[in-house]
Amino acid sequence: MRLLYASRGLGVHDERFLKALSETDHEVFFLPLTPAVTPGLVLPAGVRQIHQPEEKVITPHSIGILLEKWKIDLVHAGPVYDVARAVAFSVFRPLISMSWGFDLLWEAERDLLLWMAIKEALEHSAVFFCDAHSVEAKAIQEYGFDPKRIVVFPWGVDHNTFFPNGMKAGRNGNQPLRLFSNRTWEDQYGVDVLVDGLLRAGKAGMPFTAVLAGEGSLKAALQEKIKKSSIARQVLFVGRVTQADLPRYYNDADLYLSASHVDGSSLSLMEAMACGTVPLVSNIASNREWVEEGGNGYLFEDGDGAALAARLLSVDKDRSQLPMLARQAHLVAEQRADWQKNIQIMLGGYDLAMKLHQEQGL
Repeated sequence: MRLLYASRGLGVHDERFLKALSETDHEVFFLPLTPAVTPGLVLPAGVRQIHQPEEKVITPHSIGILLEKWKIDLVHAGPVYDVARAVAFSVFRPLISMSWGFDLLWEAERDLLLWMAIKEALEHSAVFFCDAHSVEAKAIQEYGFDPKRIVVFPWGVDHNTFFPNGMKAGRNGNQPLRLFSNRTWEDQYGVDVLVDGLLRAGKAGMPFTAVLAGEGSLKAALQEKIKKSSIARQVLFVGRVTQADLPRYYNDADLYLSASHVDGSSLSLMEAMACGTVPLVSNIASNREWVEEGGNGYLFEDGDGAALAARLLSVDKDRSQLPMLARQAHLVAEQRADWQKNIQIMLGGYDLAMKLHQEQGL
């Protein structure tokens, strides 16, 4: 089958999808709608890029011409409101629209035009891909998408790369707890709540060390806030971390922190759990699909920095449960977040889309 994967550009997640697809029997093509490329990434061998984008997004008409020229059999496109919608308006069928989590759960909640764009894209999609049941529920309840045409699969982890590696330094109580977060410094990921929680924990006398990775528009202001506080020497900012270096950061940490207000199945959460790092994350629907309070990690009230600080202080006071929670976190990731297994679910979704197209014209 001649399969086209369409996205905004070539990012870390796109590279993972394309690499997995390049190892199948399909002939794989790539259509980026913008020239954005994450530094250090290259197109996997065997994948053919069919368009060199300019600064502006190409039109649905241009997409239609490209798809006809390259005799594409199936398109897999996302995020939904821009990339999948552009393909939908090219009148190509069959189309698989894939949510990136934020499109349905965050952006569409704040912009009626984006909500309508998602509605339009889904109306012209044979199959809908998503990585969490919270996104699935949104597609069904708000957009009326047929649940029989939804394929849910977490994007998953390479367990040959992300696995436990030695004891966590802070568990024995002789050293400060080590904390790690690599969420993007934007509103939707609650980084202001994360910083507030750390400031409150530090003010209460907790002797933690925290490594904060990633970039984003809020980083400069929040970094300055920390630098002017009493925890300045307890926090290290490391910027963008490569995939090759990420396992070391997870394994160096006792707790993985995320205060995100919205997520699908967070890849960084799954990676941390695969490394046996205990998650302490916001109590939102998608996180509850992975984290059981007191079973394999901890939850705190979404948007509440005081609740985050209180949980940090309680864990610091009693670390006895951390080894058990770490083992359970690793087990859940191993069972449910295996990329090699989950990619097979995705490939089954391609078969479903082709069947629906042939039988129903979708």
